[in-house]
Amino acid sequence: MGQAGIGDSVVRAALLVAARWANGGGVTRVIADRPQFRLSLATIAEAGPFSVLPGLVRHFALVSGRVDLSGPAACFPAMLDAMSPPVTFPGDSPVYASPCSGPALALNLMVSADAPPLRLERHDGGVLDDAVAVFACDAFVVGTIALEPYDTLFPDGPVRLSGRALVVR
Repeated sequence: MGQAGIGDSVVRAALLVAARWANGGGVTRVIADRPQFRLSLATIAEAGPFSVLPGLVRHFALVSGRVDLSGPAACFPAMLDAMSPPVTFPGDSPVYASPCSGPALALNLMVSADAPPLRLERHDGGVLDDAVAVFACDAFVVGTIALEPYDTLFPDGPVRLSGRALVVR
């Protein structure tokens, strides 16, 4: 268990291409754009609204920094940091983000509302049998694969985590 398998693949953060947001408040780096989901790493540099994405469910977790969110109060706590649990809300919800004390880095998982459900979870070690993607918050090794901070592993089987990660399941 936890051995790197033949079908494992890694997306290296250093190779991701940044695309500027239409509103100019940050950039997005697409990690994966698959029929089931889209996974991206976003830098929130300035206060502004989230893009409205009807028909999608958005899962959002901070990787670094702090962000004050406003919008439908039932969806999330007002202030998130890199230790807060991921929040989930409809893509068409009016949500406004304000970074606190500088830019923040966030992982976004967007899933079609009619697709099989996926979720984003924080993990600090442990064995996962059903991980779809493992985003490394810190450097650690999975089997024989060394992950640097912000690299993403798409495993083909069970993984043993030895560090902090955000996991799509």
